[in-house]
Amino acid sequence: MGFDDLTTPAGRRREVAGGSALYFSLAAHRLCEVRVVAAIGTDGRSLLDILDAANIDRSGVAQLPGLTYRWRAEHHPTDAVPVTEEQQLGVYLDWRPALPLPARESEILFLGSMHPSRQLEVLAQCPGAQLVALDTMRDFITSDRGELEQILHRVDMLFANETELRALLPSPPVEVVELAAQALSRWSLRSVILKLGPAGVVAVSRRGTARTFAAAPGPPVVDPTGAGDALAGGLLGRLAQLRRGDDDAIDLAMVDGAGAARAAIAAFGVPGLLAPET
Repeated sequence: MGFDDLTTPAGRRREVAGGSALYFSLAAHRLCEVRVVAAIGTDGRSLLDILDAANIDRSGVAQLPGLTYRWRAEHHPTDAVPVTEEQQLGVYLDWRPALPLPARESEILFLGSMHPSRQLEVLAQCPGAQLVALDTMRDFITSDRGELEQILHRVDMLFANETELRALLPSPPVEVVELAAQALSRWSLRSVILKLGPAGVVAVSRRGTARTFAAAPGPPVVDPTGAGDALAGGLLGRLAQLRRGDDDAIDLAMVDGAGAARAAIAAFGVPGLLAPET
């Protein structure tokens, strides 16, 4: 959880509430119970207020002395991948995740964008999780590859865009869906959720199928930040509701994931995910 400084063709906004945990939880909370594990600084009270307004369990959010995480990004007019970005880790430099008992008993675990060492610590505290999904940041693929490899061998579902997947699996030029199939084999994953931005999503499964899902229709894109986390929140939230994780369930849940992603990109920050249900 943190604050973003965002520049897109629609303009610029500073101190926008954001972060993987916030986008994910707001996308998932209408479908299932969500328990957030994150850290904020003494300046992060407004982030807690957003969780409280949505009745999301924040007992796993640590408020520590120091500044909340901040991320700055400038987005290309037609590409969801930032042209430039930088981060200030703030309290995440020293934070060690300590999960409350209810969070430790979660059946579905989403390891959102944070340092792989912290993802491993969370994973170790949830030995009973039946479905573990991972998102990774491009920065960590080269700088912390050893820890990332440990995680990849222990998760079931990988969310990745094309840039991340090609960094994970450097190889002669091949179709990105073929790379996803290689990832399934290398790390014994159940599925890879390949995020293609405006081109939609491809779900590649162990049984050898690649199913393509179009992006949800909606208003023009204002800010692509958080789309992937919202996609994961909507998809995993529906799987939790269905109490299934098979390919057919993923296909059903993709509607919720795509809808959450569309809501996220309709505004700067998370307001699109705060809109009342219709």
